[in-house]
Amino acid sequence: MSSFAFSVAFHIGAHKTATSHLQRSIGAQADALAARGVHWFGPRYLRKWDQALPDLARLGDGQALSGPLGSLLQTAQRVVLSEENHIGVLNDPRRRPVTCRYPKAAQRIGAVAQGLGRDVDVFLAIRRPTGFVNAAYCQQLMGGKVMPMAQYRKINPTESVDWADLVARLRAAAGVGQLVVWCYEDYAVHFAAICADLLGPAAAGLVQPIDQYIHRSLSAPAVAEILHRHALGGAGDLGTNVRALLPVEDGYPPFDGFTPADHAAGDMAYRAQIAAIGAMPGVTLLDPLWAGGAMRA
Repeated sequence: MSSFAFSVAFHIGAHKTATSHLQRSIGAQADALAARGVHWFGPRYLRKWDQALPDLARLGDGQALSGPLGSLLQTAQRVVLSEENHIGVLNDPRRRPVTCRYPKAAQRIGAVAQGLGRDVDVFLAIRRPTGFVNAAYCQQLMGGKVMPMAQYRKINPTESVDWADLVARLRAAAGVGQLVVWCYEDYAVHFAAICADLLGPAAAGLVQPIDQYIHRSLSAPAVAEILHRHALGGAGDLGTNVRALLPVEDGYPPFDGFTPADHAAGDMAYRAQIAAIGAMPGVTLLDPLWAGGAMRA
């Protein structure tokens, strides 16, 4: 067992739940947090996971770390990791029908805990199924993988977005300590509480939410234009170019590939999932204020 005494928190997303906003808000205060003994490893570090994880995992083998990382961790009280891609991809590049979201999430988090030789506190945001699928579709278009929404929905049905199933699998994983869950729709309300649980109350006061949207989704006219240009043989970075031409910020309506009835059915399932998560032993669900009222986009 390592002589390093710090605790570990891992913010795992999910995708399209203001993950990048939280990462940038915390990352902006990384130096100040480090001075308090809270060391932040965000996507810039962890997306070189084949390099980063072996370094950190050596702690679990009782090996001494040399160089900057070793010096840094000598004074660490808490190590905070944040990388949503670690639990799985948002869109399957092979375009296979999705029946289970993040099927290897528990296995991968368990492996991190085993490698580090200590329990890992896990932090997860969830989102209404129709909103999640809308955002995932827009992300796929931004990545140059263009298809009609009807085809995308056949591959990515809202029924595949079962957050209660994911949380139950994470809770059952060996090496998971605290498990904290919140609704994306309540992110702004719970920002301070999220940071307090993730970073510790003393350090959380250093972090304020940055005043900007990150990875804003596509407008309805932008999606229509991308599909049109693609049908005419357009190539290149269609998503970025068209998003800049027809942005939501200029008043264009956000893309929505669902009917009111679709949203109602998805919201009913989401509320049931939230209730199931709230009843799970060993899970902290931040007060789901949004689920108690009318669902909103």
